[in-house]
Amino acid sequence: MGLCVDRSVNYLRNLGLNTILQPRDGIAPLALLGEANGQRALIGTLDQLIEPNSAPLPTIVSSVAANINGERSSKLPVEIGLNILGGIISAMGGNLGIDAAYSNAKRLEFAFADVTRDRANAIQIGDFLSEGKVRWNHPILSRYLFGDGNLYVLTEVVRSPQISVTAFDEHKASLGLDIPVIKGIVGGKVGVAAEGSSNTAVSYKGDTSLAFGFVAIELSAGDSNHDGELDLVFRPVKAGDVALSLASPAVERKLFDGPLTQLVDAPV
Repeated sequence: MGLCVDRSVNYLRNLGLNTILQPRDGIAPLALLGEANGQRALIGTLDQLIEPNSAPLPTIVSSVAANINGERSSKLPVEIGLNILGGIISAMGGNLGIDAAYSNAKRLEFAFADVTRDRANAIQIGDFLSEGKVRWNHPILSRYLFGDGNLYVLTEVVRSPQISVTAFDEHKASLGLDIPVIKGIVGGKVGVAAEGSSNTAVSYKGDTSLAFGFVAIELSAGDSNHDGELDLVFRPVKAGDVALSLASPAVERKLFDGPLTQLVDAPV
């Protein structure tokens, strides 16, 4: 698929998820994710892939993600871990500068709490698409359906208002951290607390449940019926194969003209 896979991309692989590198609100199942030239962006929603019709959209069901609550991520090099943590704290409404509190750390490990899962039924997605006419010639969609581009539909999104972070030193021993210092750095909008008496795991909690991982299906143009007609070909995406990295929602929205030069939300 031509996607660069590194530690920040696949640290949720053991949880069966692809990673949203800057967790945020407003990401839901049925979103379309386009990838071209190594850049990815949310470009629209499933209903915009086909010509307007009366077919009902697949339903989205929310539930507690018991299999993810409390599960630990892989241990990341501190530079990568702090980049992810800084993005989460910022999305929670906190301040930057958390790096100073982890100056003695070499690796970070994450765990999410109060995790919920929003899921769209994959069979319903297939039924919906089979009832409609794909917009093969759309100027944006076509660059992801054909050639070197890739198009994905998000089938599941997991979200959490709280993340626990454990720091480790160069000998892989857990580090105690100064909770009052961390509280002073991140500010009053983010709840900061130690988990247990050792201060080795620090919990960060915001007011909003942020999407941090997803499951997706890849869609592409093909001839699945061998009748010479264009068809949508479906392929499940392996956990850790795709990462979603988004600029601020306030960034100027624009249509893509040529290779993607920056990562933005683009309307179809």
